[in-house]
Order: sequence, then C-alpha cells, then structure tokens
Amino acid sequence: MEPTTLDDLFTLLPELILTITVLTVITVDVFLPRTLKWLLTPLTVLGLLLTGIGCLQVWGVNASVFAGFYVVDDLSVFFKGATVVIGVLSALFGPPYLVSRRLPLGEFNTILLFSLLGMFVLASSSDLITLFLGLELMVMPSYLLAGFHKTDRYSNEGGLKYFLLGSFASAILLLGISWAFGLTGSTRLNDLGSGLLASGPAGLVAIGLLTVGATFKVAAVPFHYWTPDAYQGAPTPITGFLSVGPKLGAFALLVRLFVVGLGAERADWLAVMAVLAVLTMTGGNVVAMAQTNVKRMLAYSSIAHTGYIMAGLTAFAAATTPEVQQQGIEAVLFYVLGYGVMNIAAFAVVGMLQRDPRRYGGLASFAGLAGRAPALAAAMAVLLLSLTGIPPTVGFFAKLYVLLATVDAGLGWLAVVIALNAALAAFYYLRVIVYMYMRDAESDPAPIERHPLGSFALTLSVAGVVLLGLFPEPILGFLRTSAGSLF
Repeated sequence: MEPTTLDDLFTLLPELILTITVLTVITVDVFLPRTLKWLLTPLTVLGLLLTGIGCLQVWGVNASVFAGFYVVDDLSVFFKGATVVIGVLSALFGPPYLVSRRLPLGEFNTILLFSLLGMFVLASSSDLITLFLGLELMVMPSYLLAGFHKTDRYSNEGGLKYFLLGSFASAILLLGISWAFGLTGSTRLNDLGSGLLASGPAGLVAIGLLTVGATFKVAAVPFHYWTPDAYQGAPTPITGFLSVGPKLGAFALLVRLFVVGLGAERADWLAVMAVLAVLTMTGGNVVAMAQTNVKRMLAYSSIAHTGYIMAGLTAFAAATTPEVQQQGIEAVLFYVLGYGVMNIAAFAVVGMLQRDPRRYGGLASFAGLAGRAPALAAAMAVLLLSLTGIPPTVGFFAKLYVLLATVDAGLGWLAVVIALNAALAAFYYLRVIVYMYMRDAESDPAPIERHPLGSFALTLSVAGVVLLGLFPEPILGFLRTSAGSLF
C-alpha cells in the first residue's frame, strides 16, 4: 500500500472539517454552562457550512485514495453537499422543540454530526468493507436519535424497534458481503459484478442477500415495518432528519452497490427492483390514506417516496444506452435532494404545532391554521403541494424526471403506476390543506412554537422548494456531471 500523501488528505477535506466540528462541539459542550448551550447550534451550523465549502474545493478531483478503498468523485461530492444541506436544516429545526422538552442540545448536535459523517463515508465507498463501516457509522447514531426522548415510551419503543430490526438487516447485508467475498475473492465494488456473474446461482444468492440488507435501510416494502413506529416515537424534528438523512445515505449505498458493483448484472436484479418500487410506492400511499395522525401519515408517505426513487434505479437497469442509464441516475439524485428539503420542513411544521407535549399531531391540530398563523399555513401548503407533485415546485420536477427516465427506458407501465400513485397521494396531502383553510379551529387550538431559528429554516426550505422548481437547470448541470462520473 502506498503511503498517504498531502494530496490524499486534501481529497478528504470535507470529512476532516466535519470530524473537527464533531470534536469541537463535544469539547465546547463540556465547558458551556446550561444557559449558553444555545451557542452549540450556530457552532454546528458554522462547521457544516465550512464542510460545504470543503465539498466545493474537491469538486472535480475524481481521485481514488487509500489503495482504492475510498473514491472522491463528483457523485460522492454531490451526496456530501446534499448531506450538508440536510444537516444544516436539522440543526436549525431541532433546538426549539428539544429545549422546550429539556432534551440536551449538545448530545443532539454530536449524534447528528456523527450520522452525517457516516453518510460522507458511504458516499465515497468503493469497497464493501468501507461501505459497511460507513453504513454503521450512519445508522448507529440514528438509533440513538430515534430513542432520544428517554422519558417518552413511544420514543423508547421506536428506538428499540429501529435498533433490533436494523441490526438484523445489517447482519443480512454482512452475510451478503461475506458471500460475495467468498465467490469473488475481492471486496472491491469494481470486481463484484464480473465475479458474481461467473458464479451462477451462488452469485444470485449473494445479490439477494445484498438486496435485502440494502433495501431495508431505505424502508422499502416489505422491509419497512420499523419506519412508522420509529418516526412517530422520535422527537418530531429528529423524525424529519431520520426520514431524509439516513435515506439519502442509503440511496448512496444503493447507487454504489447496484450501479458500480452490480451494474454488469443489472438484468438479474431489474425485475426485483421494479417489483420493490411498485410495492413500496403503492403500499406507502395506501396506508398513508388511512392515517389521521399527520406525523404518522408523513412517515408512510416517506415510504412511498422511496418507491419513486427506486423507480429511477429501475430505469437505469432497464436502459439500453448509456445516456438513458445516466438519466435514471440523474432522476434519483434530483429526487433525493428535492425530497430531503421538502420533507424535513414538513415534519418541522408538525413539530411547531406540538409545543404542548400532550398534542400528538392529529389532523384536528391543523384545523383553522390559516386564520391563526397564515404564514405557517402557507408554508405547509407549499410543502404539501410539492410532496404531491404540483408545479411549479421541486416535487413536480422530481416526479417528472423519474417519469421521463422510466418512459425512455421502455418502462411505460411503471410510469403509469407512478402517475396513479401520485393521484393517491394527492388525497391525503390535500386533505391537510383542506383542514388548514376550510375547517374551523378547535375550541382549544394547539399552541404554536414560534422561534427565530425554526422560522428561518422554514423560510429557507420553502424558498428552496420553489426556486428548485422554477429554476431547476443550474442544479441539473451538477447532476449531469455527478451522474456522468459513473460512466
């Protein structure tokens, strides 16, 4: 193995800055008095912004370091940039909710940053070992976040279910990695496809184990049972992060594993991915329609959005030309980014209506919100319209790019399924808007959490949802370059 050089360390600039941020937050938290703990939030945000600047510095490097275990290409930099965006929003949305319940800010910021660091490692993994280490570094803090409210039995239940089922899925993934290594004699992703292709039925078993372990992490049906309870039990701003952060990292895993590692065998997993996509989007939407708890409804709808993103991977597998294959990956990247911005903000609004800890986030708490808090209702309406896929929001273009990718890949039937599911989703998303604008408020309406940090983050999110919908071309240029680094 060649010695590490300064050039190698430069490619790790975002990871190094993020690691320094974690250590700084831990150290400062020890010495800050309770009355000054709020300083940890701007410190965390500042560290994340510096990490984002570091991502810009390594854009275009496209280098492999540490004897090929770690790759810094434009695709990984895009995932890291999206991770920074989600991290900043999570750090801003969290404090108002957590402080009112006397939950520690220092631990929250530290655990959040560790999970983001795991996503960074996942995005740059070019080896199954690095991939697994990054995955565990991402999900272990997520288990802690799900059970962060230690005195709440629902949070304890959700965190325990997430941990037990997540550990089981990690074991299956590790078994698949071991099986693949036994067949190919290598853990490098580039060697995976050709080795398994020559292994016959045993190679299909390895692919099956890897698929089960990986799709659990994105909450694909039928591996989604942990999602509603984990999301409902976690503190609501943390739920917003759990619904988009680990999912972004998990899709980085899927892209690395199925596009880089198993791209040559895509005919073997095409049908499985298509079935999982249909089951996931349909199952999530059907169950979400029956929910009266908005927080739980958003949890099930996040499962449906997973299905839409998986349709982009299905389009990649079905494509017969490199151009259409790249189009499928671009659709995945755009959807992951747009979904992250709009979903984390939607959960934050639910949290703002739970200032009273006895409120559980039912539909009735949104009744008459337009009269009590017009700006908050308008922001939630924009987010819900985007989640539905109404133009000119980012949600519309995200679904449109997935539809175009599936049609160009010859999967017209899948495009029809996506369109029908979007119509199903409109029912439960628009129902919340009806409650906000067309129903009278409760006799004892839920108090609203009004905090400058939350309002600022919500403004940023809504602006991002609208601007990415009105002017998608600038970000699409980055997406083409990012996806193109794989081909």
